[in-house]
Amino acid sequence: MNIGIIGCGVVAIGSHVPAYRQLGHDVIALCDTAEGRAERFALELGIKHHYTDYRELLSRKDIEAVSVCVPTFLHEEVAIAALQAEKHLYLEKPPAYDAKGIISIVNAKNKAKKILLVGSNSIYQPQYKIAKSLVESGRLGNVYVAKVNRAHRRDIPNGWMTKKSLSRGFAIMEGLVHNLDQILFLLNESEPEYLSCVTYNMFANYPPLNFNYPMDAVEQKSWQGPKETEDAVLGMISFKSGLTLQIECFRAANAKESYNLMLYGDKAGLCIDHKKISSGSPGGLVLYEEVQRGVFTESDLEFNKVKLSHLEAVRHFTECVNENKETLSNGDRAIILMKIIDAVFSSAEQNGRQVSIL
Repeated sequence: MNIGIIGCGVVAIGSHVPAYRQLGHDVIALCDTAEGRAERFALELGIKHHYTDYRELLSRKDIEAVSVCVPTFLHEEVAIAALQAEKHLYLEKPPAYDAKGIISIVNAKNKAKKILLVGSNSIYQPQYKIAKSLVESGRLGNVYVAKVNRAHRRDIPNGWMTKKSLSRGFAIMEGLVHNLDQILFLLNESEPEYLSCVTYNMFANYPPLNFNYPMDAVEQKSWQGPKETEDAVLGMISFKSGLTLQIECFRAANAKESYNLMLYGDKAGLCIDHKKISSGSPGGLVLYEEVQRGVFTESDLEFNKVKLSHLEAVRHFTECVNENKETLSNGDRAIILMKIIDAVFSSAEQNGRQVSIL
């Protein structure tokens, strides 16, 4: 399959290009509005064509599918243009700037009758496949509470991610978005009701410790603060099913580093520990059970570790294109996700007041 990539950022170059190539697809064109960036990577990676105007890339009849990896505020515009150009679309997360944006993208997808995969690379990884099977088999019983616990010492963004007009947020849009999608996928939740959330921007004037992302920061290697976007979001979300989701997401904190999702069921509990998975340590996926009255077990479940984060998502996307079937991330769940995100911002702007999720 011939692939075009729009937006030559860290994820596009470091994850999308190698994933497509490992699966035998041909990335034939790159595009980025930053002068010289697409050309530089095209030369480095041996890619034939490069553009600064995404419309030129989309006009190519030999490109069947595109990955859109542009800053958040451009997602709606570029994604709709790609679908209107009759390209299948892998749209990086977050899905859009707001719910209105992803609704427009999904409507364009339905009209074009093309395949769409929205972000969600982690749910295609082995640990999430096992977790999903445990939930669906009833092994956990009724999952009544889920918790996102995320604390980084100093994951300070730079470049466009520091600006609200370009990214909308950081802990929310580059952290919570991913974890909410994981929970919605694992538990098949589709009816959120209310939430209360607060945010903090306590490290607005703290320059990042390195310039590893996004790409404009990598290239400029200078602090582009002060940071407008939040570095922490905390809250609670209730669902019609009775599920309560607790959120603690710190991208900068004076605390022990942690990153895990916990599911509490009345038969068993399950912890997905991203930090241990990333380091290769035991305990990345642990099942907590009571095998008989008063006899409790902790089972460290085995799964194959992935070396390339987006490989399985790209595999699923291209297989769905070839088989002309919907992906597991076709945009429907993304609409629910972004309605929750809109409500998170609304509640935070009102100092944590409970708001309904429309």
